[in-house]
Amino acid sequence: MTFVQARDAIVSGLEKHIGCPVILSDQIAEQPKFPYCYYSALVPRISNHAFGLHEVVGDEKQGCRHIRSEPVEATMSFTFCGQNREAGDGGYIYGEDEALDLVEKGHGFFLLNGHCILVGSEDIVVRNVGSVANRSGFVVEDTVRRYGFDVRFAYIRTDEMPAATILEARTPGNAHQ
Repeated sequence: MTFVQARDAIVSGLEKHIGCPVILSDQIAEQPKFPYCYYSALVPRISNHAFGLHEVVGDEKQGCRHIRSEPVEATMSFTFCGQNREAGDGGYIYGEDEALDLVEKGHGFFLLNGHCILVGSEDIVVRNVGSVANRSGFVVEDTVRRYGFDVRFAYIRTDEMPAATILEARTPGNAHQ
């Protein structure tokens, strides 16, 4: 599995759980309507530089592939946003309460539902869910209420490439000639 595959599975699961958009931080795009969550990859690959598991798989028809797998970790940051505004039903939404409610849902996802996320036949295992912290910021006339936390997770990183193998050696004579 690659970091992108792990990230996409995590973002998709979180988005379904909290019921609002989860978008990449610092991108050139329209800001979604409140509430929403944004994420960033703080450290996409933490490796202990182990040699990993090497294997050659395949056959003469498919071709052979050299596969290397190693356990790695990554850290992502999630920030949940709300803003004071009029509700569609004539009421009022308090951004502080909205952001706090979302961050609690998100935190709960990683502590319970998302603790082990299955991607195909591989797992993403949550190693550490950080504390919730205030990340609010002043925007021109109003304050966007933000709360967030960081998550460290582990997965098996797999790299592969075509491999040249000698399936059947044909040598004339014997080894002493």
